[in-house]
Amino acid sequence: MEHIKDEVLGSYYIQIDEYNYSVYKTITPDGGKPYESCIGHFGNFGSALKKIVENKVRQQSYSSIKAYLDEYKSVVTQFEQTFKP
Repeated sequence: MEHIKDEVLGSYYIQIDEYNYSVYKTITPDGGKPYESCIGHFGNFGSALKKIVENKVRQQSYSSIKAYLDEYKSVVTQFEQTFKP
């Protein structure tokens, strides 16, 4: 299977096969051996990227909805600037 690993994705990568795009995250527990966790399988590339953004934003707590949305927009903007042709 083919995959996409890009430094902007951080610990995430996308595995590609003839049927879908699978999102994985590399998790390294404290003092443990790294392992791969499947985040989900998606029918198109855009949905896979959206799930990575959502998962990245959910890794911390927020004091308000505005703070959550600001962080979400920040990650989306970072992706757009990096992937813009």
